[in-house]
Amino acid sequence: MIATQQAINMFVQETGGWAASQLEACTRCGMCAEACHFYQSSANPEYAPVWKLEILKRAYEQRFTLVGKFKTAIGIDKKITDQDVAHWSELNYYACTVCNKCAMVCPMGIDLGTLLHTVRSGLAAAGMVPEDLETAVMKQVIEGSPLGMTASVWDSRLEWVADEWEVDIPRDVKGADTLVVFTSIEVMKFPTNVAAIAKILNAAGEKWTVSSSAREVVNFGFYEGDQEHEKLFMRRLFDGAKELGVKRIVVTECGHAYDALRFHAPNLLSEANDYEIVHITGVMADLVKSGRIKLQEGFYDNVGTLTLHDACKIQRKGGYIQEPRDILNIIAPKSFKEMTPNQEEAICCGGGGGVIAIKAADPIRYDVFTLKIDQVNKIGANMVTMTCSNCRLQFTDCMDHFKLDWKITGLAQMVADAMVE
Repeated sequence: MIATQQAINMFVQETGGWAASQLEACTRCGMCAEACHFYQSSANPEYAPVWKLEILKRAYEQRFTLVGKFKTAIGIDKKITDQDVAHWSELNYYACTVCNKCAMVCPMGIDLGTLLHTVRSGLAAAGMVPEDLETAVMKQVIEGSPLGMTASVWDSRLEWVADEWEVDIPRDVKGADTLVVFTSIEVMKFPTNVAAIAKILNAAGEKWTVSSSAREVVNFGFYEGDQEHEKLFMRRLFDGAKELGVKRIVVTECGHAYDALRFHAPNLLSEANDYEIVHITGVMADLVKSGRIKLQEGFYDNVGTLTLHDACKIQRKGGYIQEPRDILNIIAPKSFKEMTPNQEEAICCGGGGGVIAIKAADPIRYDVFTLKIDQVNKIGANMVTMTCSNCRLQFTDCMDHFKLDWKITGLAQMVADAMVE
């Protein structure tokens, strides 16, 4: 029962007046279930967001409410067991990307995403993080990156990208205006993204740099729910920014990294408020709008049908909804076609929140991706672009799994290719 007690202690610690009011406000209407892609693809009632919160609600009621204490005392409501903790670990790590669409549709305005993150905090305190995810976390603690991108690997990869694509990548430049923080997914798996972003910023005349000490923007502590790990990884970035004296931090194509740094960090670390934190999508749109970079109109109108996958943390939560569309309407006005639903109501790809890092969750995330296959096929698209490399990783993996013949790319790569020299 040690794991159970540790989880309950964390739930109790995190359940203040705000969380209690949120839990009490739920009417069990079921709208969150209809919004959840895991529920949509399986009709499994345990995948409903409100049920994923049940362990938190039970801990709250049994500790703080008279009704909960009475129900537990007479046996109507059972005390939380280690088996419960293990079961809810699977529900919350395997079948939730914390995409927050459930919160968007909740008629009571309950912030389900934050509450689901609280559940992960309790599970992490109980040592119930899936092994694959915990291994990645410890890699980031020890080596600086969940993908094993050590300082020497990072250095050699950037040198290779600079040589291969003949692009300048400024490193550790003190006095630069902007620190650009890439993900190891981009550096290791999608190096064209690194080259594309460097090409765009150089063409615009930006005074930017990358940092050897702040080389990884992915935050697996955020996925895990361990606040100390989350702060450790954030602090590495802010320490690097402070050392170089930058004013702005640009997060490249990663949704959860942007969410962690832009929305979570200011509540955890005071130094987060010293910097403007923006996503590369907004930067590119501003550069186009101001005329600092020019794009060839219709550059992608010969690719067939092109569509945009809206990344949950960048479009729905981050608000960068119109920016990618403004760009696509310049470079692909005839070939660009929207999926339905889209924008704030878009369907999650199913790979975020650390799910893609958990091997045992593969059958679930593949099942979820069938929703995205249906969306793309309905409009006859053969090319999909996006602003998140984690989504891109999910798309490319699922393309192999389902033997799909699509072209997958990042928006930054499209912008770089369509620039007028």
